[in-house]
Amino acid sequence: MQSRTHLILGSLAALGLACGSEPDVASGPPAAELALEVAGTYQVSGVTVEIDSLQERYIAGTVIMTRSGSEYRSSFELSTMLPSPDGPLHTQVIGTGEGEIDADGVLRGAARTQLVIGAVAGVPTQFPFVPRFVGPRIVSETVILFGENGAIEIEIQTRADEGERYRATRTTLAGTLVPGSETAPAPMP
Repeated sequence: MQSRTHLILGSLAALGLACGSEPDVASGPPAAELALEVAGTYQVSGVTVEIDSLQERYIAGTVIMTRSGSEYRSSFELSTMLPSPDGPLHTQVIGTGEGEIDADGVLRGAARTQLVIGAVAGVPTQFPFVPRFVGPRIVSETVILFGENGAIEIEIQTRADEGERYRATRTTLAGTLVPGSETAPAPMP
């Protein structure tokens, strides 16, 4: 059972998250039946490509999805390396998004992302006392495909938020549901 899903993970964008065309996937069960199957924590990895330069960088991390009624929310934290004159800088891509699964089982949404960039080449941003700075705010559009056995594929197209500077990217991620992280839908407010 596979179904298409657009997601708001765009936030991953910071990492140059990519978006592409939607793959052809067999239609799955109604959106309501997917709710319990897609909420949870996913470990993902993939590639971000700058659209103008075609430069690629590896990106990986965690995406957490929850559901309230027909709306899905996501939060994510990804890691990548941004090029700099002094060498690659460790960068965390953090953000949130929201979206809904359509009649075809596609989760469509938008995300907002922020980059936390290490100021010292080669040193992780999480390392204590290492200087870091906040990068541009990024907005994204995302497509998510849910496969069998907790598999997930994410395509993200990212651009700078209004008033920010960021090179547009496309990111493709693949991953799996962390066993035991599945969640029931949140109660309606």
